[in-house]
Amino acid sequence: MDQTNRTARLNPSQIRLLGFILLWLVFGGCSSGPASGPRIIESHKECPLCGMYPAKYPLFNCQIIFEDGSYEAFDSAAGLLVYLYFPDKTGFPVKKTRQVFFKDYLYEKWIDANTTWFVMGSEILGPMGIEFLPVSDRRLALEVQKQEKGAAIVSFLEIDRAFMVKAAENGWLHFLARKLVLE
Repeated sequence: MDQTNRTARLNPSQIRLLGFILLWLVFGGCSSGPASGPRIIESHKECPLCGMYPAKYPLFNCQIIFEDGSYEAFDSAAGLLVYLYFPDKTGFPVKKTRQVFFKDYLYEKWIDANTTWFVMGSEILGPMGIEFLPVSDRRLALEVQKQEKGAAIVSFLEIDRAFMVKAAENGWLHFLARKLVLE
């Protein structure tokens, strides 16, 4: 028997199965929809708190993606946190959050909030003034704290309303965030 002239042939059920797999991969199997990662922040998108344009400040911009697929962009991590934890003071309706992203201060790449560590109380100023510096892990946060003379390190997962009040009282928030938190 000559093995070199044999060609693989698929029967109709195998062809249907391959077609199904291809459709699944193209239309949803490999994608979790439009909210599977950070959005590109358009130049016209305004920060809901201050009205500035976060796209102009790529090192400090951050975003919340909501369950309905919409998103808000911010030019300050502190502003985003005030938006999340003080809707009663900002006047913005509470929407169910799907994901939150910050820009890593060292590498300028998006990082998921759940893996974010903040250096607070440093001498680094962002577009709004005093800024939380997000980094992707605690070891890097310790390095940034030492380098930038930060006062504290905290994980996103540890931040809540009470912590934001403490941050405002310690002078770790920019003027607008401090005003909203303490009034």
